[in-house]
Amino acid sequence: MERVKRLGVSLLPQRLIIAQTVLLLVASFIIFTSQASAVIRFNDRSLLIYNNTPGITTTYKISFTYNNLAVPTTTVGSIDLLFCYDPIPSEPINAENPVDHHPCVTPTGLDVSHAVLADQTGETGFSILSETTNEIILTRTPGAVNETPSSYTFSNIVNPSDTSRTFAARMSDYASTDATGAVINLGSIVSEVGNGVVLQTQVPPILVFCVGHQVSQDCSSTRGGNYTDLGAVDPTQTLTTTSQMAAGTNATGGYVITANGTTMEAGNNVINALTTPTVSAPGNSQFGINLVANDTPHVGSDPDGAFTNAVVSTDYDTPDEFMYQDGAIVASAPNVSLVRRFTVSYIVNTPPDLRAGVYTTTLTYICSGRF
Repeated sequence: MERVKRLGVSLLPQRLIIAQTVLLLVASFIIFTSQASAVIRFNDRSLLIYNNTPGITTTYKISFTYNNLAVPTTTVGSIDLLFCYDPIPSEPINAENPVDHHPCVTPTGLDVSHAVLADQTGETGFSILSETTNEIILTRTPGAVNETPSSYTFSNIVNPSDTSRTFAARMSDYASTDATGAVINLGSIVSEVGNGVVLQTQVPPILVFCVGHQVSQDCSSTRGGNYTDLGAVDPTQTLTTTSQMAAGTNATGGYVITANGTTMEAGNNVINALTTPTVSAPGNSQFGINLVANDTPHVGSDPDGAFTNAVVSTDYDTPDEFMYQDGAIVASAPNVSLVRRFTVSYIVNTPPDLRAGVYTTTLTYICSGRF
């Protein structure tokens, strides 16, 4: 029994040591846990680069949600945005940790020293306190933050020129107004710049135009040539004929078609061109055209084709009324128009005392695209 007591006594120091060790381990764990919980992570972090072409000046939008799970009444007065190759925050240098294994190396070509805070949402009231080549510090009057999605948009940032490596934005916030003191939230966003895939094509300027006695609606064919013999004049009857033309363009301003040439002439003798829209009157000296279907005389057709934005000019769009003016616009389209066909009707009336001769004219239609 005495031996047992002595054994118990001899083990007492060891029991104390063990108890102390356990107590120290528990204390150590509590201290470590407390330090870890003092810094929490931003949620929902993102970086939108409006144009990720290397070296270009563009806009960055940094978004995140403040995390208040550990500290429900978090007060924030400043945000530090640090751009580095390595996304992991730097380690504090001290006697136990003499080497920073995650130093911030500025991405080659990056420059945020002239950034402008163009917009902010969620937790707002910030302004830029300071800027360097790779760091922006935002400040405001310290205030409580909610777990609200927030974003901060900066214009006039120069992208990195290095496309071989990713880069990161290290983010942290503080209760102070100058990004000093204890860190509240931490987080990083990794991104990169690069030359995108460029797809390019070209649509050439196109103007389609054809003229003939008859033309297909898409100008793929013409028939009948460009010459018409109206035959002998008769003061009691109206001589008529038609020609056709079709036009289309991808010009932004569309196109115009003009009729150019003289009235019908035989030397110094002429058949008068109608200067205003006028009905046909046999026995009078009349030469005129229009671009619609007519009943008196029965000649012509209305325009046809898919694009109805191409129209006949006002002086030439009234059925049974004709006129002619050298250089006048007879049809036009105000913008892009697929091919549309126009039928031109011609009338010739002559008086009984018309002098003998061969009366002719050559009309030239010119289509001009307004690119």
